[in-house]
Amino acid sequence: MTKILVTGGTGFVGSNLILKLIKEGNEIISFDNYSRNSFSNEILKAKNIELIEGDITNKEDLKKIPEDIDIVYHLAAINGTKFFYEIPEKVLQVNLGGILNVMEWMGNTKTKRIFFASSSEVYGFPTVFPTPETSILSIPDPTNPRFSYSSSKITGEIIIINFAKKWNIDYTIGRLHNAYGPKMGFEHVIPEFVRKAVKNEKFIVNGDGTESRSFCYISDIVEEIKLISEHPSGKNQIFNIGNSKETTINQLIEEIEKIHGEQITPVYTEFNNPGTKRRVPNISKINELGFSPKISLETGLKETYDWYKSYYETN
Repeated sequence: MTKILVTGGTGFVGSNLILKLIKEGNEIISFDNYSRNSFSNEILKAKNIELIEGDITNKEDLKKIPEDIDIVYHLAAINGTKFFYEIPEKVLQVNLGGILNVMEWMGNTKTKRIFFASSSEVYGFPTVFPTPETSILSIPDPTNPRFSYSSSKITGEIIIINFAKKWNIDYTIGRLHNAYGPKMGFEHVIPEFVRKAVKNEKFIVNGDGTESRSFCYISDIVEEIKLISEHPSGKNQIFNIGNSKETTINQLIEEIEKIHGEQITPVYTEFNNPGTKRRVPNISKINELGFSPKISLETGLKETYDWYKSYYETN
């Protein structure tokens, strides 16, 4: 039985990862401060899991964690565009302080394996599409609080790589691209669009709808994380995690409209988002390890729509 630590274990990705790991018979320790709205009730009731409440920025709290961990999945971070603008200093404190504390903790234990959840945001405004892992990382505007998150992930990667060398630790870095699914929270485009459709709200779209993302269903994201962290070729490597199918916002609206069963009339506004207008990962590196996405946008979106529709109709 593998003993696994998941920081941020009650978050969207963390809770889905834990449920998968438990089914495979692993022993799980979840470390979280429960600061975000979470729908992870399933893991709170699961067997073979130890729930540790703690603050990742507090070194004393990390002493609650057993020292005989086989692998760490470091997912704890503040995410969500709303928070990048409202509390950028907290984003930096948690995301950078957290990974520094985790690496220092690992240096004093027998744990020699870590997965770090990075982000597509590290590419800034990419110029190559699909965007490979070898692309230059950039912070487009350090004066804009939005980039508190991407800068924390870029620096987090550098911390991981250099501390791993110091402590003789094997690392794997995964740059996640637009994970989605039921219970993902409310600060993202898909649950926001579903809410507008279900509640018949004015369907305001930032931009002209040609902006694009590559959405990847949560079960595929979890499979990718597990693959690169467990595969021998994943050691000390960086991978894009996601789906290479690019979807414009207009196409996303059309798919939601089909599921919703009623016409949606978007109201377009001037694009004032300082983020990139286009995002699509090159996932050939993880493809070489045997991964290919299993869940189509149509299937994943239907599952997500149904869950959020039920939630919005009762709340």
